[in-house]
Amino acid sequence: MKVAVYGLQWGDEGKGKVVSYLSKDFDWIVRYSGGPNAGHTIVKEGIKLVHHHLPCIDHGGSNRGYLGPGMVVDLSTLIEELESLERIFPGISKRFYIDKYVSLILPWHKLEESALEKAENIGTTKRGIGPTYKDRTARFSITLYDIENDTAFEKLKAMKAIKSPLVNSFLDEAALLKDLETLYNRLLELGVKVTDFVSIKEDLEKSSILFEGSQGFLLDINCGTYPYVTSAQVASAGISSFFSWVKIDRYIGVAKAYTTRVGEGPFPTEIKGEIAQKLRERGGEYGATTGRPRRVGWLDLPALKYSVIFAPATEIVLTKADVLSGFEKIKVAISYNVKGKRVDTPRGFGDFFEAEPVYTDLAGWTDLNDPLFEEFVSLMEEFTGVKVSMVSTGPETSQMLIKEV
Repeated sequence: MKVAVYGLQWGDEGKGKVVSYLSKDFDWIVRYSGGPNAGHTIVKEGIKLVHHHLPCIDHGGSNRGYLGPGMVVDLSTLIEELESLERIFPGISKRFYIDKYVSLILPWHKLEESALEKAENIGTTKRGIGPTYKDRTARFSITLYDIENDTAFEKLKAMKAIKSPLVNSFLDEAALLKDLETLYNRLLELGVKVTDFVSIKEDLEKSSILFEGSQGFLLDINCGTYPYVTSAQVASAGISSFFSWVKIDRYIGVAKAYTTRVGEGPFPTEIKGEIAQKLRERGGEYGATTGRPRRVGWLDLPALKYSVIFAPATEIVLTKADVLSGFEKIKVAISYNVKGKRVDTPRGFGDFFEAEPVYTDLAGWTDLNDPLFEEFVSLMEEFTGVKVSMVSTGPETSQMLIKEV
């Protein structure tokens, strides 16, 4: 069985919990894109764990996690994450594999992103993700392969030469290489296996795989609300970049019962004021990576339909519906008005900037056993054409209701 899980909105949909819930049934959990800008929060038996790089494996089990070659990795942050897990689950690092062709996030990438953020105000996490992917595209990327094969120093010199004078003034490439080598050796000491996507292919082929996405589809570099997007392919296209030989059996899209967004960019159903603050506090809507308060809004069905078509999704896991329990009225966007024209499915990222949402009002539900909640789910399924297969009923990994599809 090969299954993909990714977000259908602007991230923070609860993918980490869903992957954690499903992970015990799979041999491998594979991260295929993104980097430490992802914050996948897991709550198990009262213990809160936040993964940034690491796939959400079954911590107490025996399955393995693979950081695929489409990722960008900050070695220092990765080691901190591993060491934090080691304190709770001794020996867990030995269950992780990292591809030697991941691109490494370097100190100047964070400087670049901070400088760009001041100029463009996109709302990035300032973790150096975009500049690292940019250097990868420009063929300057440093990888673990370069550290293994003594090709890193010349590439670092070349990269530094094209960076700003600010970077050149205080970053020494020889010292940086020494730091990278030290971090690489620490990875090995922890027991992480360094591999490549060809060597591991045979093992993956004969195994069950759960592909874990980062961010949400509306932040996809190609299909999201450009330029207010991440720098990676978020959904199925990100998988096929290195795993085109895999036939995916299930595409599981994760969506909240409302909508959130961190950072700048269009957000058609955004709400503000007292209701927004109530929703933010009840849902704990603060970034797992940055701690920033998330923008909040009502469920956006046109955006969701766009995602289930192009991500794609064959089923939906609905999260945080319990957060809306007790609201007297709930709004749901059922179409957009774009320059005087009704739009049920956005025709690309441009429509998100022009959209005026058209709402329907629903009566709120007291709890998730209330028939009014079922009406809400039915509206979502009818509009998107995709069934809701699971409903999260709380923050704990075990709090999941399986629905008949």
